Amino acid sequence: MNTLPVYCFGISYRTADERIRNRISVAPADIPALVKKITGENEIDGAVVLSTCNRTEIYFTDREPESLTGESEKNERIQNIFSRLDSALCSFTHTDIHEIRRYLRYYSGISAVEHLLNVATSLDSLNLGENEILGQLNRAYTLAHNAGFTDFYLNQMFQQAQHYAKKIRVRAGFSNTAVSYSTLVCNEITTFMSANGITSPRIMLIGATGQLGSTILKTLKNRNFGEITVTSRNHHDSGEQTCGNGNTIAYGERYGHLKATDVLISVTASPHYTITYNECLRELVSGKPYLFIDLCVPRDIDPDLGKIAGLTLRDYSYFAGIIEKHRRLRSIKADAVADDIRTGAMEIHNYISEKISRRKTGRIAPAYVMENRYGSQASVLNGRTGPTFTGQRHAEV
Repeated sequence: MNTLPVYCFGISYRTADERIRNRISVAPADIPALVKKITGENEIDGAVVLSTCNRTEIYFTDREPESLTGESEKNERIQNIFSRLDSALCSFTHTDIHEIRRYLRYYSGISAVEHLLNVATSLDSLNLGENEILGQLNRAYTLAHNAGFTDFYLNQMFQQAQHYAKKIRVRAGFSNTAVSYSTLVCNEITTFMSANGITSPRIMLIGATGQLGSTILKTLKNRNFGEITVTSRNHHDSGEQTCGNGNTIAYGERYGHLKATDVLISVTASPHYTITYNECLRELVSGKPYLFIDLCVPRDIDPDLGKIAGLTLRDYSYFAGIIEKHRRLRSIKADAVADDIRTGAMEIHNYISEKISRRKTGRIAPAYVMENRYGSQASVLNGRTGPTFTGQRHAEV
């Protein structure tokens, strides 16, 4: 079988603890610079960087010379590229490659496609069955594509993976049983209200415009908890635009608003604390109960605040523990669709290979298959989706 020149490497919660993942994570604003660095310094045609709380991975394609025919030559080439790319990632994140390399995992060809499909379906997530990963993948792919750093292989692989992932998730019943971070946050607020006799908590949300932050905001509003205040770094934002019937304050005013806050939630991509100990301590009301929720890696809220009497701090690790319990409950459903993952990866692989074969034999126009990584778009980006599973067993997916 012809193996596609698609590859992936990175770390996840499966191989590295939170401390290591923090060190090698890449902020969304820094991803374009990283992609430019690795595509400019290496013989690769495209790259997509996925960096979340639980993983940092780079998917890329090899610009393999046609003169390279021997398997040993190809293997040596890709090993050299892997070595240069993981060194570039560590250099970019200011980490020691010799310390990090033992946590890295590498995938090539159909194994890379299968890994992407496992990620997209959330079968490789700490929160098995979670919904957020599809949005995170789409955002990572869109960012790379809009910057001109995806080629035909990456475009097809990511589009097909999302198409298949949605079907597999339905088959597994994840849409009915998944526990999201936004749901867990609301449950934690409900528990806090009950324990402290609060009927209408005043909530401040930092990071409401991000992927997870906007989801949490929507869920909070649907629960009708009470007054919601969001912070904004853009003075043009209004409360009506951002928070419906709630309030919007400037990010710099967050500490002064603590006296009128019961629950503080921070979920940003900031590389530094959004809430620090000394500044926060000056504004807290003595004896007043507070609930602080930090869903970020790296942390948003100074962990020493959790030592203050009356202040309950719930961080990412706390919610990850709850999610792990739900993960075990859903593991049986995941086992039931394991074959669908393998079959789906094979069909995606063959689907792309067939398109390449047709191009080489002149049966379709070259523009249909290949995109210029510097901006031109071919018709594969018109929203068309790939085939459904073949065979009687997979027809229902």
